[in-house]
Amino acid sequence: MTAMTVRLKELFEQAKDHEVTLLAGQNGLERPVRWVHMVENEEIAGFLEGQEIAFTTGIGLESQEDLISVVRKCDENGASGLVVNVGPFIRQISPEVIRYCNAHDFPLFRVPWSVHMAQIMHQFSLTITMSEKHSMELAAALENAIFWPDREELYMDYMDQNGFGQQWNYCVGVMEVCARDDRQDTTARVNDTRLAAFVRAAESLITRHQWRAALLQIEHRMVMVFARYDIDKVEAMVRSVLAACRGITNDDELLYLGIGKVTRTARCIGKSYAQGLKLERLQKHRGRDGEPFLYEDSGVDKLLLSIPDTEILEDYYESTIGPLIEHDRVNNTDLTETLRTYLRFSGSVKETAETMIVHRNTVTYKINKIEHMLGVNLSDFAVREQLSLGLRVREILDC
Repeated sequence: MTAMTVRLKELFEQAKDHEVTLLAGQNGLERPVRWVHMVENEEIAGFLEGQEIAFTTGIGLESQEDLISVVRKCDENGASGLVVNVGPFIRQISPEVIRYCNAHDFPLFRVPWSVHMAQIMHQFSLTITMSEKHSMELAAALENAIFWPDREELYMDYMDQNGFGQQWNYCVGVMEVCARDDRQDTTARVNDTRLAAFVRAAESLITRHQWRAALLQIEHRMVMVFARYDIDKVEAMVRSVLAACRGITNDDELLYLGIGKVTRTARCIGKSYAQGLKLERLQKHRGRDGEPFLYEDSGVDKLLLSIPDTEILEDYYESTIGPLIEHDRVNNTDLTETLRTYLRFSGSVKETAETMIVHRNTVTYKINKIEHMLGVNLSDFAVREQLSLGLRVREILDC
């Protein structure tokens, strides 16, 4: 799935020869359109899933006044606009309907009865279908670029054909949406229906602004591929996407997002994706939802992520904090968390005790035990630095 969705504005331009007139909601013409749908009464309007252009003749309405109910229901269910066939069933469109559509930026079109709406629907469907075809080709090409970067024949030409240049720079953002279960203190991925709602929110924003970006769904995550932007612009766009997604989150839903490095060419899209994925997992591991984690701002994590040989990381972990984590696992203790908090506050026993809500003597006892177990002196800055790095390495390996 990509963000190359057709805008309502483009469909309206195509339909001018069919005497389609815009009556209200001009500010909503940038809305994306994914399909067409006949809506002859309020009940049928309830079947809309979002981003459809709806058509009605009014044959299912008991009175002309019922049109406002259909308009409201279409708008509430996320339709991109409504085309009204004015004739024997809807003789005129009331000022109330016009006011509502202008107030909600909901595009409302009028077509005279002499025009066959089936022709307009056919034309719209063809345009949407062709756009979807290009979108699917681009999506497949980008996935191939991510997972088989050495197989250039699988993606280079297809990207060119769909407007994404081979020599452009690219940047990939990876977002996961999770639901929190406070009773079990866990999180789990949202279902496909909820993920689709977030994809539509992002897609709508990208389409309206006509950003050079594509949306994919990979391993139940939303993947954003930005083309020909520097990192500052990418960050700004991602924050806008996050804001749009926050607007539809439930109280228990969390958003985790990592942004990879800006590449030089299409050949490195996979590297940016891998970085974004790792950073997203780190955000989730650290419990930092709702804030993008950029490769450019990842500090020492950037160095650790660039080490391809995980055995090197495993060796460093085992030689620093490995014994401590194993001791906690076997004895159900919290020495690792004590060390993590102690290092976070630069060796302050007072702040560590306040954060962990324990007595200072308890912290001192545990720090002494950690020093004895690891054979180190935690008053030595170099030692604290090594152990802090060991904790970061463990996070990288866990992700």
